[in-house]
Amino acid sequence: MRKIDKLILQAFISPFILTTVVATFILVVQYMMKYFDDFVGKDLGFDVFAELIFYFSLNMLQAALPLGVLVSSLMTFGNLGEHFELTAIKSAGISLLRALRPIFFFVVLLTIGAFYFNNYVVPAANLQAYSLLYDIKHKKPGLDIKEGVFYNGIPDYSIKVKEKLPDNETLKEVLIYDHTGGRGNNRVILADSSRMYMILNERYLKLELYNGNYYSEEPKPRAEVDDFYRTKFDRMDMVFNLSSFDLKRTKKELFQNNRQMKNIAELTEDIDSLRFSVLETKYGFFRNAKGFFTYHLDSVEIPLKKIVDEYDAKFRKDKQEEIQDEDSVKAELQASMLPDWELWQQKEEVQDKDSVVKGRAIRERVDIERAKREQLSKNSIDRSTALKNTRRNDKATAQVLIDTLSWDYLNAKSNKVDLLQTAKNQAQNIKVNLSSVSSRVDNLDRDLNRWIIEKWKKYSQAFACIVMFLIGAPLGSIIKKGGMGVPVIVSILFFLTYYIINIIFEKNAKEGLIDPAFAVWIADLSLLPIGLFFLRQARIDARLFDTDFYNIWVDKLKTRFNKSK
Repeated sequence: MRKIDKLILQAFISPFILTTVVATFILVVQYMMKYFDDFVGKDLGFDVFAELIFYFSLNMLQAALPLGVLVSSLMTFGNLGEHFELTAIKSAGISLLRALRPIFFFVVLLTIGAFYFNNYVVPAANLQAYSLLYDIKHKKPGLDIKEGVFYNGIPDYSIKVKEKLPDNETLKEVLIYDHTGGRGNNRVILADSSRMYMILNERYLKLELYNGNYYSEEPKPRAEVDDFYRTKFDRMDMVFNLSSFDLKRTKKELFQNNRQMKNIAELTEDIDSLRFSVLETKYGFFRNAKGFFTYHLDSVEIPLKKIVDEYDAKFRKDKQEEIQDEDSVKAELQASMLPDWELWQQKEEVQDKDSVVKGRAIRERVDIERAKREQLSKNSIDRSTALKNTRRNDKATAQVLIDTLSWDYLNAKSNKVDLLQTAKNQAQNIKVNLSSVSSRVDNLDRDLNRWIIEKWKKYSQAFACIVMFLIGAPLGSIIKKGGMGVPVIVSILFFLTYYIINIIFEKNAKEGLIDPAFAVWIADLSLLPIGLFFLRQARIDARLFDTDFYNIWVDKLKTRFNKSK
């Protein structure tokens, strides 16, 4: 088994290195073509290009690794199947999964290494690459004086020549404006011819001017007209410092805040800061919005809990007063009325005595006592109802306090302030403020989405190596075609699918249409079931790419169709 594992690993590693290097080179060339115009005519030198290509190669390696795994696994198992070596391995009782195990372990280790590479090496390489690219963009083009055009590349000078000979040194009819004095075109040099060449390791440009004139206009103190001088010369030498054409390196610390120059720990910290900034911006708007509402929202400062507590305390107080009032009513009723036993005794006396007058007086007194009891009972009910209505009104008042206009203020100021115009101005102000805050929140959300995408890409790009292996190895054993033909075509097809899915969902995630973390993983999650499907078909020796396999299915369908007739 060790020999077989060694054979399979050797068959895999060589194509893997080759395809990874080729894929990295293609991606670097494709990426640097975007900045081709920034490289032209700046005399950068080979060392600058080599440094830039090296750093961009490290950047592109994270994308080239999954493609290298896909192509090499397809080629490896395609070659094994084409030369019947895979068939011999299976005939020896070794399953396909066991044959895949050494490369799978290698890919797992490669995935772990790719993760740490993406987390630590790539941010440092990006810092070097993009800082150098920034310096290249801001570098002046090389010295290139053209015929009939003013050249302003040299600071404080403007040079124009009528004719430039093929030796690139001899110039005819030279015109030079000297702006070193800072007073405009008050110094002019005219020469019939000139010789131009570099000196001191090409750090200085020397012009040998022949047969010309030097015109100068100098201000004269306390005079309305300046002095004008003309100097004729047979030869005059001028030396220009070309240090402004050098590549000046900017401090790399200025680029460290970019998300591509950060690792996962730094990105996580920045994500928390951005989320806090979003919440702080929203809270600041609501906190400052009170200034745009003159007449209400004053009661908002009273918490709702305080209102509820005050209402409950008042309700308990009213309830106690209600109980006390009922008790007082009962006590008053009992104090003003005859006891029930005396009233019953008087009724008995009416029945026992024959005196009509006395009986009539007693019955009238009983009727009066009964009416008094009914009246007091009715008053008690009315008072209880009044207390309940008062409690309901207090509750309604407590609820309305949250959004009630201060009518006293309106009535007091209505004669002095145009309320409608004030309300209109305040509405316009809060609309502008809301628009500004909304735009800032949208920008913060976009930055937050980009930071989240950058964080999870370090995981997903490393995991893509495993996904591509699960697609390439089983598919190669099914196709049984090695070399650079079919495997490369199939690999490009799947890699383009992976790349397009990534681009589409990342773009939508940056705009906030979908969750950014999910958008980064959707390409891996989409291709993983395809790889598992190919693995299952390879285990059962399915002939997915054999025409005979599909011809059999067509014949079966034709047979069933003929029987149904």
